[in-house]
Amino acid sequence: MTKPRGRSKHVFITGILISLFVVIIGILYVGLKIDQSTIPSSIIGKVAYPFSASWIQGQEYLPQAKDQPDFKLQDFRGKLVVLNFWASWCVSCREEAHQLEAFWQANKDADIKVVGIAIQDTKEEADKFAEYFGKTYILGLDTTGKISIDYGVTGVPETFIINKQGVVIHKEVGPVTKKMLEEQLTKLQQP
Repeated sequence: MTKPRGRSKHVFITGILISLFVVIIGILYVGLKIDQSTIPSSIIGKVAYPFSASWIQGQEYLPQAKDQPDFKLQDFRGKLVVLNFWASWCVSCREEAHQLEAFWQANKDADIKVVGIAIQDTKEEADKFAEYFGKTYILGLDTTGKISIDYGVTGVPETFIINKQGVVIHKEVGPVTKKMLEEQLTKLQQP
């Protein structure tokens, strides 16, 4: 006795669907295991993109630009820059807020500038966030989204370290710690 033809077709299609489901689950599993912070940025080793950001705070650290409505990357020539992209609505940005401030306080008398650029945010919300978390370093607002696009920011927080020659030497995806930033400084000082 032979099987009915419709039943055989149903078993075959079910087998294909189960196989596809297993393949998709496998791809998702592998994709989720990839550490996004290890994906290299295309701007590492290249001159940092120039930018102009609207002031939120920190004018006292850039006397040459304090009377301007914006500050520019070129205002930091000859300084090491920790460029942090953040937003007031970002949960991970809350995690790193005290870490960045602690790093700034420990290094503000050196040739280092910590610069936070708020993206997809308002000045009012960014001000509230900065006050609540006690941020004292330079903060600006990316009012057009161009800065974050130029730097390839895919989410917040993301941090770039720019050396004294203006070259991007490191990118960190996700929250930074004071210890991690200090380790990057140590690497810079090695011959």
